[in-house]
Amino acid sequence: MSVSSRFITLALVLGGSLAISRAARAQTTGQEQTGATGASTSTPATSTPAANTTPANGVTQQAASSDAAAAARIQALEDRIATLEKAEAKAKATAAAQPTVTATRDGLNIRSADNAFTFRLRGYVQSDARFFGAAGPVAPGSSTFLLRRVRPIFEATAYKYFGLRLMPDFGNGQTVLYDAYVEAKPTAALNLRVGKFKPPIGLERLQSATDVRFIERGLPTSLVPNRDVGVQLFGDLAASRIQYQVGAFDGAPDAAISDGDVSTGKDVVGRVFLRPFATIASAPDVGLGVAGSSGTEQGTLTATSLPSYKTTGQLSLFRYRADGTAPNTVIAQGRRTRVSPQGYLYAGPVGVLAEYVRSTQHVKRATSLAALSTDAWQVSGSWLLTGEHESYTGVAPNHPLDGGSTGGLGALELVARYGVLTTDADAFPLFADPATQPRQARAAGIGLNWRLTRGIVFETNYERTRLYGSAAATVRSTEHAVLTRLQVGF
Repeated sequence: MSVSSRFITLALVLGGSLAISRAARAQTTGQEQTGATGASTSTPATSTPAANTTPANGVTQQAASSDAAAAARIQALEDRIATLEKAEAKAKATAAAQPTVTATRDGLNIRSADNAFTFRLRGYVQSDARFFGAAGPVAPGSSTFLLRRVRPIFEATAYKYFGLRLMPDFGNGQTVLYDAYVEAKPTAALNLRVGKFKPPIGLERLQSATDVRFIERGLPTSLVPNRDVGVQLFGDLAASRIQYQVGAFDGAPDAAISDGDVSTGKDVVGRVFLRPFATIASAPDVGLGVAGSSGTEQGTLTATSLPSYKTTGQLSLFRYRADGTAPNTVIAQGRRTRVSPQGYLYAGPVGVLAEYVRSTQHVKRATSLAALSTDAWQVSGSWLLTGEHESYTGVAPNHPLDGGSTGGLGALELVARYGVLTTDADAFPLFADPATQPRQARAAGIGLNWRLTRGIVFETNYERTRLYGSAAATVRSTEHAVLTRLQVGF
């Protein structure tokens, strides 16, 4: 029972007692007045004053005694209410000072009472299977089961404006630190990030691995860095209709993860992305942007600072000559630039993502120098057969299979894409072996995704990658890959 309830109850009791006391006093007074009237009509007024005033004085004394008792009870009631109010206020203050702990589909969250400090633990596991078929004399790869990604994610906020994120990965039988950075986020328009994270270039690379529509990212992602160490300014302008990022990084090669730099040159990276209808809830989500980088790289015989590319089935696609000797090893030597126009459209249950990347690197073999460019592009489409809204940041089923009262079966999503990667013709034969390295790869893929909940997904993809090059290189078989994945995230 609360203090207010106790107060009401005690007040009613006390009020009843006072009413009874007053009624009794009124009844006694009335009786005395009646007696006095009767006496006056039967006998002359010869009684003494003392005989008439004694009963009245008794009533007065009784009333005074009742009022004193009532006053004492009122004071006791007020004292008790004051004590209870203090205890209740203390209990509320203690409860308000305690942190709140919640466990939801977004992870385990701990938040301080004043919201100045937060801690969040979440993560995901992606268990894959790859099955390869061949249309040629050389089988492209071995079928396998693997843990593609095993990633716990730790995020924290301090003093509302400062953040921390740590994300290691234990997939593929390795331990790699993917994200480790701190942030200062005073306003939406201006934020600072320092540490190891994704450089802002590739559109599909910037998507979370849990939100990409295919099991493996497309060919253009091979031409942008995976993770790099650096500093970045970023923010949203004009009510999120304009997004920007600009930063300086060590300079990771294409598709690579960097924890340091072998040279003093650094990459400058910038990106601008426009979402003109971001403030209109009923409008399609349209995004158009451009990103780029420029820097200087100096490789060595043991760290060439040059990339190697993979197919969408994660098999070797292209690499430069390298045998560890100066005459036969190609290294980065000078300027490297990237440019990437990009965009997407999400309207209702349909989504389309498209991007192009051109990566140009100055290279050296012995005394020979060249500026070699590699290009890649792709168009990827998705269609939610169950009617949910497509989004760049993921899909939330209308009726998830989560054991709730809705009893849903999740969402079904049909996906398809086509992409091309083309290496520089001037790379052959001096910088790359035409007998083993293709000049071009063309990849087509389709897939069906069953999204049981936002974090639990079962995916099946078929990818066909055909390689083009010299007559000798065509001994490599066209790659036919069936990929499956069970993802569990929270």
